This record gives sequence, structure tokens and C-alpha cells, in this order.
Amino acid sequence: MLESEIWVEKYRPKTLDEVVGQHAIVQRLKGYVEKRNIPHLLFAGPPGTGKTASAIALTRDLFGENWRDNFIEMNASVSKSTPVTVRVNGAVERLTFEDLDRMYFNGCGDDVEYADAGDLEVLTVDEKYRVRWARVSKIIRHKARKILRVRVEGGGVIELTGNHAVMLLDKNGSLVAKKASEIKEGDFFISFVSKLGGSLNKLSFSDYLPRSVTSRVRVIDELEVNELVSWSFGAYAAEGAVSIRGDTSGQVVYTFGSNELEQIGRIKEFSESLGLKIYETYTSSGFDRSKYSAKQIKVLSTQLAKFVRDNFYDGYGFKAKNKRIPGFVYELPFEAKMAFLRGLADGDGYGEWANIVRISSASKDLLIDVAWLSRMTGIESSIFDREVRLIWKGGMGYQKSELLPAEIFVNFFERISDKIEGNWRYEMRHQLYENRKTVSKQTLKKILDMVDVESLTEKEKEVLKNLRNLVNSDLHVLRVREIEAVDYNDFVYDVSVPGNEMFFAGNVPVLLHNSDERGIDVVRHKIKEFARTAPIGDAPFKIIFLDEADALTADAQAALRRTMEMYSKICRFILSCNYVSRIIEPIQSRCAVFKFRPISEEAMKKKLLEICEKENVEITEDGLQALIYVSGGDFRKAINALQGAATFGEKIDAEVIFQITATARPEEVKDLLELALSGNFLEAREKLEHLLIEYGMSGEDVVNQLFKEIISSSLDERLKVVLIDKLGEIDFRLTEGSNERIQLDAYLAFLSTIAKRKKEKVEKE
Repeated sequence: MLESEIWVEKYRPKTLDEVVGQHAIVQRLKGYVEKRNIPHLLFAGPPGTGKTASAIALTRDLFGENWRDNFIEMNASVSKSTPVTVRVNGAVERLTFEDLDRMYFNGCGDDVEYADAGDLEVLTVDEKYRVRWARVSKIIRHKARKILRVRVEGGGVIELTGNHAVMLLDKNGSLVAKKASEIKEGDFFISFVSKLGGSLNKLSFSDYLPRSVTSRVRVIDELEVNELVSWSFGAYAAEGAVSIRGDTSGQVVYTFGSNELEQIGRIKEFSESLGLKIYETYTSSGFDRSKYSAKQIKVLSTQLAKFVRDNFYDGYGFKAKNKRIPGFVYELPFEAKMAFLRGLADGDGYGEWANIVRISSASKDLLIDVAWLSRMTGIESSIFDREVRLIWKGGMGYQKSELLPAEIFVNFFERISDKIEGNWRYEMRHQLYENRKTVSKQTLKKILDMVDVESLTEKEKEVLKNLRNLVNSDLHVLRVREIEAVDYNDFVYDVSVPGNEMFFAGNVPVLLHNSDERGIDVVRHKIKEFARTAPIGDAPFKIIFLDEADALTADAQAALRRTMEMYSKICRFILSCNYVSRIIEPIQSRCAVFKFRPISEEAMKKKLLEICEKENVEITEDGLQALIYVSGGDFRKAINALQGAATFGEKIDAEVIFQITATARPEEVKDLLELALSGNFLEAREKLEHLLIEYGMSGEDVVNQLFKEIISSSLDERLKVVLIDKLGEIDFRLTEGSNERIQLDAYLAFLSTIAKRKKEKVEKE
């Protein structure tokens, strides 16, 4: 039986002799160990090449058993129950940080504070305030005795340590981080309501195929998720139950009031569209058991019953309190997500659709799921005890998603008052004279259109541009209602989002700062506090290891340089980065620079086979080659993939590796490229759809593999330049939040166009 311990941590080198694939670097570091002295060090190179492992191994070899007393890795954080919507290997799920702990720290001791999470993405905003997905590099945790519980408008609650920063808007409408301990009632947190469309349109039912197929059994190979199917799934989340007897007799049960004829009719239509039989019966109402005022529609399908059992519950039971929204729903196109919410509202809601709808549920997690899903579908949500509210425009005083802080705009309009061609004070009379703290985006757009842009100074134009982006964005504010300190005494968590430093979390999403200790305050306080204390025991100095140092702000790097100079007698710094060019020259010149290369195929192969032997796992030669291919020299990625594949069975082959890593076989990507370049656009599109569904690949995954294939192909060099240039454009659009299916289809169309032009040119000649 496989151990639950994470193999990356289990096989992390304890000494320099165990570091893999970096022989020259190890020999230089051993020289420092012999002299018991090191300069400041800068480790640069791609992820998974041994930078962190080498830093810890070096410290162990220098200080022995008591190495932890004189070593620190550079965190602030949210409570374990904090909800967060993530994308893991391209699949969207609404989880909590406790769930992420089980996924990434499983089997680790309490002393492990960092876990790699290269397959994880969170929702954030870019420099133009657009909501998008961003990669996470690490999950960070540490123990905290007390936390703050902050309540905001709309029922939102966020629990975090006092030194975790929340994103607020400054006087110019820019995003700034502010420590939770400095937040006061009346401040405004930032949330979003956005239309985040997905591209999933089919569900595979291959895992639920019946053991034996007869003419009486309707087999579902895959299910096209249209609006009727989505609505029916939403209705199940509200009013459905599942019954499976043995392993061959299953049914999905919908219960409606006998007068809810439209809902009953739609379930019948749904069943008929799948060729499934139904059974109808009257039953007693939950309110009056003596009256048969409810009607049950039983859809007879063991496949469908097993599917809803595995996807619509939390894993702890199959009652109403255990219901969840399946992860695949978040990946559906906009119209299908909307249909799912409509089905949920028709089943367990009351109110007027497109105005205000209240959805009740015994499942707290389901309510949080609805709050997130609705905001990702362009509908404002508020959450309360046993109820979530969906709110559209025209909801009078209930609606918050069109509001921004008035003070920011009043101050700016005051400064440029003589450059506004209209009576802006009248438009904002309620804010100016009735002391209203927020203002609608509609009012702001009207005033911003009055501004004489040509008369503004360059600085004023910059502020105006920023405020326009804010007003036209999907962001809005929620007022802080209450702050209380509570006892906690457990792990708190954070994620590192390189290059962005923000992520949404909470039962109603709130924009938090990625407090992964990359800012100037941490350099000035926490690092300096550790650096100024004397080493413990006979150690000649302390070591501060700062991972992802290239994510430090410019101000933080400047402050770090001064700290390095000031405490060099009793403290050494080991900085780790992916891009040495992002480290300022004064720091580089104070460090001995070590450049880590991707792990060679030979070194990786040897170590992976050693792990397989110790874990009693059999891997085929093609499985090993596939593992090396998908890892791309990233040893950490290779070990994680190996452990994931080991859960499939005792023997690991290439097929398992490609499936577990959501990677297509190189030959299939080559086929896709050749089909498109030969002008067969429709066939290439079918091949792309196969890759997206079969392997669960994201758009970025496809782009990365296409890039690899183009580079390694025998295509003409000039053609390679054209293809890579266009692929880079597609990659940029995807990171900006464009629809991945449209972008990938556009690239295939581009390739097909090249083929047709080439053919036309040949014909002319």
C-alpha cells in the first residue's frame, strides 16, 4: 500500500551528496562547508532544478542537527476554513485551504511550511482590473494563536492573521495592500462580478459504463451539456436525491410540488433527450405528511445515478446537507452556467429571476458554491444563514456590484473641477451633501465623459485613465461591518502568486494580498529582526533563505541590499530566483552566483528508477521516457507526476503518465500540427477537441506543447519563426483572459491559411 507522505518531501536531499544533477555546483558548495564559511549566495535557474534543496542541504551540512535554529525561510495568512476557487491541472473547484493542505502537505510534518503547487491557479486581477486566472508557485502555512474575523456587506466573512494584507483602493483608485490589523470598520474591501465563460461542453461517462449491456439498457458514452442538461443538473442540486441498490439498479429522483408543471415537464424532456425511462409517483409534502401534494420523477439510469453520486456531494454523505456544486459546472460556457443557476433557483428558490432570487439550502458549502458561481456568471450574490441571494440590476438598495468609494472620485473631481464641462456636483449631490460613502458606476461614467481630457496635465491624465479602467471593470466594493479578534491556534495559509501578488478568497470573494513575504515591510521588519540576533550554539552565522527573490519589489530589493550589508558579520543570505536579470545589480554583485540547469535526462532517469525501487513501483521504459518528457527537466514535477501515477496501479506506462499530467502524447500534438498545416482545418479542430476532452488539457497546456513540437520539428526555419510568433500572440491573449477555445481555433485557422497560401503559390508557379 502506498504511503500518504509526499514524495517530493520524502526524497528531498538531506545533504549535498544527495543533490541530483548539479555536480559542479555541489562541489563548489562543499568547499564552503569545509571552510565553515559562505558568502551571500544567489541561486538562479528554472523551477525544480534543486535550488531550495541545495540551500537546505548546505545548511544541514554546515550546522548539523541544530540547523533549524539558525535558518529561516521567508508568511502571513488566512484560516484553514477560508473558501477559495482554484483551477488544478485545468479543472476548476471551489475548495478551502484545509482541502489544499490535504492535497499539497499530505503526510508532511507540522514543521513543513512550504509546498510546491505548480499545477494550481487562483483568481486574481491584472493591471487593468480584469479578473483572470494566475499561476500559484507555492502554498505557505504556519501556526497562529489568534486571527481576525472580518465581516463585510452581503454576508461576507474572511478570517486572517493581523499581518495579512487586504487589497484596498488608494486616493488615485490604484490597488494597495493594507494589513488586516490596520483595517477599520467602514473601510472598503474589493470583490467582483464577472462573466467568466468556460469551454467545457461534453462530459465523459466512461467511468460509469454498466458491467453488461443489453438491449434494455441505455448506455451514455458522453453527455453534451446543453442548457436543458445544465438546468436539470441545477434542479438536482436543489431538489434531487439519488438511490442505488447494489451496483446495477440506480435512479435519480426529482421532487417538485404537483403544481410545478413547467419544472416537471423539463425533467421529462431531459430524460427523453437521453433516451431514459422515468417513473412518476405522488408523495407527501415535507410540510404536511398527510397530503400527497408533491410529485416525484424518478429517472431510471444507474449510470446517471452514479455520476450524480460522485459529483454532487462532499464525500461525507448523500443528504441535502452534503450537497455541492460539481467542479465541471464552473467550466461550462456562460449560457450553461446561467441555466444551472436557473435550475437551482426553480428548484429551491423564490423571488423573481433577473431581479432578486433567494435560494435556500441545508448545505452551507452549496450556498458558498452558489455565491462564487453566480459572481463568475455575472450575477451579484450575498450569503446569509441557510440562504444565498442572487441580485441583478434594478434591485434598488440591495445591489452593491455597481458601487465604488465616493471619496476617491470626489477628491479627483475637486482637483480638476475647472476642467469638467458639466455640473458634476449635482450628479454627486448625495455623496457631497448627504455623506453617502459610495457612488454608482453609471454616475461616474457620466461625469468622466464630461472631463476635458486635453486640458489635463500628464499626471492627471494618468489618474483619469486609471479611474476609467476601474469604473469599466468588474470590480466593486463591500463595506467592512465588523472586526473581531478570536482564538484560533491552528495553521493559517497563503499562496504565492508570482508577478501578481493578489488572489480572491472568502465565502464572498474578497481580494487579498499575496502576503508571501516579498514586500519592503517584511525586509524592514521580519528579516531584519532575525538577522540582527546572534547565532545559536557554535554556528558562526545565521542563514536566511529567500525563495523567489525575483518577485521582490524594487523597493524591497533596495532595502534587502542595505540589510545584507549591515548584518553580514552574523548573517548570510541565500537568494533563489528563476530570472537573475530581475535581481538588481547591487545585490548580484554582493553574491556568489550559481546557475542551476534543468536536470539532465540521465540524472533524472537514475533517481526516478531509485524512487520506483524504494516505493515498489514498476515503470515501463516508455513510461519513464514520458515522465522525462512531461517534466522538461523539472525534477519536482517528475516526482509529483510519478507519485500521482503510482496511485493508478502497480505498473506505470506512458498512457498513465500522460493522463495524470494532462499532457498529450507528442505524436498526437504532431498530428494536430500537421493536419492544420496541410489545410485540414476541420480535422485539426476535431483533433484539438479530442486532446482537450481526453487529456483535460487547458489552453496554456496546448500552447506549450505546440511550442515544443514546432521547435523540435523539421519545418523550415522561416516557417518556424512565423508559427512561434503567432503562437506567442495566442499565449499572450490567453494570459489576458481570452476564451481559450476561440484562440486555439484561431491558431489552427491561421495554420490552415498558411497551407492554402502555399498551395495557391505552387499552383501559380
